[in-house]
Amino acid sequence: RRREAHTQAEQKRRDAIKRGYEDLQHLVPACSQYDSTTSYKLSKAAILSRSIEHINHMSKDMSAQEKELQRLRKEVVGLSIMKSNYEKMVQLHQQSQPGLQTNQITDDVKFGIFEAIFDNLFQSFDKSVEVTNFTQLSG
Repeated sequence: RRREAHTQAEQKRRDAIKRGYEDLQHLVPACSQYDSTTSYKLSKAAILSRSIEHINHMSKDMSAQEKELQRLRKEVVGLSIMKSNYEKMVQLHQQSQPGLQTNQITDDVKFGIFEAIFDNLFQSFDKSVEVTNFTQLSG
């Protein structure tokens, strides 16, 4: 009985290790089911070796991404400071000239300028592009 119990326990342990290697092999992209050069199943040592390489590669990528994140955070802080400074400069400028209106140009005038620019652009487009059929237009 004792021997059978020991044998069963040892078999459970081996099965757990085997499942662990199979799970690792499925998780690590470099561990395909078969070795491409010999078409044999990968050995446990090869699975471990490729897994270690993959983890090291991911660790380096993560470090690089963390450095980039820190750089971007610093850039955001710098841009926020610049934005704040420019907003203060605008406020000071507006306060120094109290009679100055902020919206001196009406929307009608803006639309008129927009219309004049795009009318000229459309006329030049209409002269240079043939639009008699869709094939010529898309060409």
